[in-house]
Amino acid sequence: MQRRTPAQVIETFHLAFLLALCARPSEWFVLKGGANLRYFFGSPRYSNDIDLDFTARPAWGVARAVESVLNGAALSQLTRATQIDIVEWSAHKQTPTTLRWKVGVRAIATTEVLRTKIEFSGRSSHVSDDWLFQSVPESLVRPYALRAPALRRYGATSAINQKIAALALRSETKARDVFDLELLLRQRRAENGPFGTLDTTHAKTAAERALEITYASFMSEVAPFLDDVLLQLYDARTWEVMCRDVSSWLNELDVEKPRGGHHS
Repeated sequence: MQRRTPAQVIETFHLAFLLALCARPSEWFVLKGGANLRYFFGSPRYSNDIDLDFTARPAWGVARAVESVLNGAALSQLTRATQIDIVEWSAHKQTPTTLRWKVGVRAIATTEVLRTKIEFSGRSSHVSDDWLFQSVPESLVRPYALRAPALRRYGATSAINQKIAALALRSETKARDVFDLELLLRQRRAENGPFGTLDTTHAKTAAERALEITYASFMSEVAPFLDDVLLQLYDARTWEVMCRDVSSWLNELDVEKPRGGHHS
């Protein structure tokens, strides 16, 4: 097997974890965030963590299901077959609405432990009916010698809404939110999608914050999760244009939003 980058080692674990999780009843969770964008929207950015929403199951039931997978023989065999080890894992800051696990993995025959996180959110205001049941594309899992997990994942409208809210509401802005929104909004504009279906509550704030994120932030937060062959496409000028485009598109959404109404 070809030597994998740290981002690819983490992605191998994410896919193996989802495959093991989906071997059980899986109607209670929906994939979101960077992994959803990479698997189903063609994002070139690897996701360092895996984020999901859960419904119709109490937090203790989620914890039991996840830890059963992390302790299970199936995940152990999948990871070993793909030449990685799960070095350690621990529950972290569990609440009735948010459950997190920190996981350390490494490629077999290496000593570097790579850190990733699994997070399940059960906040009802964040859960949307805009989801599809779909298999991860075979082209993405083939390099890891894994079968493709089939699971519920959020559609474009929810993905954009979630990223707008993240960019606007995080205590500290993240370059990945601009990078992801640029991809999603560019795709949506190409499809001439009706922007009125989006939740524009935080569009203006997100537009302002998009202009605050520096190229240095991009290089530290996003660049390590891009393949080298693509990284050369993103210089300081390109990043500046991407930030301006996202800000402009978000301002258009704010102008176009219906006054006195709320769309989701």
